[in-house]
Amino acid sequence: MCINRIVLCLVAMSSVFMAKAMASTPDDYSNLKKEVEDLRKKLSTNGGAPKAVGPIGKADAMVANKYGPNATVTTKTGKLTIGGLLQVWNYRIQNDNVGVNAFLNEQFGIANTNELADNDGFRIRRAEIKLSLDVNDDITGVIVIDPTGGDEANSFPGLPTNQGVVGSGIVAGNSKFSLDDINTFTGFDRFNQSTKQFMRGGLMTPNRVLQDAYINYHPAWIPHHDFTIGQFKPPMSEEGNRNSGQLDFVERAMINQFSNQRDLGFAVHGTWFKDRFQYWIGVFDTAGSFQNTFASYQNRSDDNDEKDLTWRILGRPLWNNKTFGSLELGYSRQDGVHGEAGRGLNGGLNTARPNVDGLSLQETHACREYAWMWYRPTGPVRGWWLRGEYAFMEDRPLPGLGAIINIQTKPRVFNREGFYAATGYKLSDSIWAESLKNHSNWLIKMAYDVEFAYRYEVFGNVLTDDVTAYDPGTSPVHTDVFRTSVHTAGINYYWKSYNVRTQINYSWVSEPEGHLINGAGGSRFFPNPGPFRRFREVKNNVFVISQQIMW
Repeated sequence: MCINRIVLCLVAMSSVFMAKAMASTPDDYSNLKKEVEDLRKKLSTNGGAPKAVGPIGKADAMVANKYGPNATVTTKTGKLTIGGLLQVWNYRIQNDNVGVNAFLNEQFGIANTNELADNDGFRIRRAEIKLSLDVNDDITGVIVIDPTGGDEANSFPGLPTNQGVVGSGIVAGNSKFSLDDINTFTGFDRFNQSTKQFMRGGLMTPNRVLQDAYINYHPAWIPHHDFTIGQFKPPMSEEGNRNSGQLDFVERAMINQFSNQRDLGFAVHGTWFKDRFQYWIGVFDTAGSFQNTFASYQNRSDDNDEKDLTWRILGRPLWNNKTFGSLELGYSRQDGVHGEAGRGLNGGLNTARPNVDGLSLQETHACREYAWMWYRPTGPVRGWWLRGEYAFMEDRPLPGLGAIINIQTKPRVFNREGFYAATGYKLSDSIWAESLKNHSNWLIKMAYDVEFAYRYEVFGNVLTDDVTAYDPGTSPVHTDVFRTSVHTAGINYYWKSYNVRTQINYSWVSEPEGHLINGAGGSRFFPNPGPFRRFREVKNNVFVISQQIMW
């Protein structure tokens, strides 16, 4: 009975609906049709995205209207910022067919032509990609990669001097030693040492594609402080810690090509008075040696149980002062114990072998320090700036594989130091900035974005085994350090601030010249007794044009 009533009700409702539809006007029909089409689109697109049917359909639905031109990149957690730095160089080096060790040709007939180090060419100096993820208000993770290897040993000549600065062996010049070289000269292969073991011992250059990889913790409940753990630059020097895209010259000064390297560790940073007073303190692995012979610090395990203590302090007694401008002063230092159980190499020239597997560096108390000053005046000389920095480092080199006369099996501690002084004038900050910017002559108007720069630097970049005469069968223990001085003049053009910039540099390089050594009485090491010239001035002035894009 109930079912019959329901059926009768449905029939009646249908009849009424049909009658109403038949009585509808054409406009009503068009409106109804439009509503149906709109409803169909919403149901089929699921809010604008393709209908999620099957795995492919679901993937399409997830990415639709989220990525593409001008779309915001999003992450599952936090906010991701992508940055980068690309520097393309064209360099021309003064040609010289004899290197700094001219006496190798004269006394031993060993080729020292320098011709591999002075070929002109192009270079991708840096190609950094930086990923910075703000997980929340307190935690940031940073990864920086550089497929060029950054400062990794490669076939490109070093600048501003091509006679070696970073990664040079004990022998003067820019020698690099591969595993085959080590096996050839020392017979290490007799001990079946693997590449990894050599790297741990500091005898191999590790991969440097991975640059920064760290986590920074900056909680609001600990004011004025942040904490960093991972791989990053230890807080040393000013220019070394500066962003590579904001350098005054195409390359850092020689003393700061050491402080530019990354290391594994932990650091605390404090800042007060609107960043006018800052300090850092940290602990790092610092595998290898401050003298940086053969090895670097990053992307490698430690070669001893000790950790280096690093600290840095920065003060700005003047900052954006309308009368006196801005002044920054800073100092940093690092101390530690390098090496472990190793006591150098055993044996003579043809039988040298590590005393302890992979630990050939003798235990050494090492240190390095940097001090700097930066000043930017105001008033009628605004636009002018001055920088200066001093560096000192003391450590023992790793046992030498390629010394001039004999292998340096148990080298002693030595130190080297250097400095640079630089000045520049940026027209966009000068008293003529407005007149240049608004000038009717386009050539004069372009001068607004020009900066002139000059730098003088000195550093003991040429290392060699002891230059005194040897007795047959003995090895040198003392390392001689010879200084190179460089004058660099540059022009920087800011097409779009540091984001798009062209740099032109010319460097006058002066290597050590005319060091005399007395012969050894006609021994097999010095067949021609009497004084001879150990070093010579290499003709290696260099011209570089760098085009930079940074984002």
